[in-house]
Amino acid sequence: GEMPDSDLLGSIRKTNTLEYEYLTTEQHLGGEEYTVTLQFLVPPGKKRGDEDSTARSFEEVIEIFKPTLQRLDVVLFTYDLTSLESFHNLDYWSAGVGDLLNDASHFILLGTHLDQGELIEVTDQDITEGLGRLAAEIRSARPSWKGNFAHLEVSNLTGENLKTLIFYLAGSVVSARQMGT
Repeated sequence: GEMPDSDLLGSIRKTNTLEYEYLTTEQHLGGEEYTVTLQFLVPPGKKRGDEDSTARSFEEVIEIFKPTLQRLDVVLFTYDLTSLESFHNLDYWSAGVGDLLNDASHFILLGTHLDQGELIEVTDQDITEGLGRLAAEIRSARPSWKGNFAHLEVSNLTGENLKTLIFYLAGSVVSARQMGT
């Protein structure tokens, strides 16, 4: 029945696209059947210092959730296939998660907008070089890193390769867990 504190209300900021999502999948991997529950933290794509001061940045969200992240098995580095600039931002995002990785963490370089064939700017050579750069960055930050990496392109619009993505994710979780034991 009381009016909320206006200072408190004024300090609350929205978080754009911050989500926790869960998906349970059954996969046949290496001759074994696995039921894997994937938990996704999807932080915003806003960089610290970007103009929208009403939303939390990627860095702020990571700082908030870092104490609750016990183990990061897989990182999806997502970029838009139709934007070379989006692809070149991967270096920025990889630096932001580097200290969250463990020696068995895997990563997947995930291109979106596969359905936009004629507008695609990112080449196979860009992807190969990007994979090498990301792996080298992780090895530099964690010399004992033994995780794996892959790349995949998907279309959320048509669903192309989404089942393959779930297979990659489940396989990466199982592999990372086996490597970490």
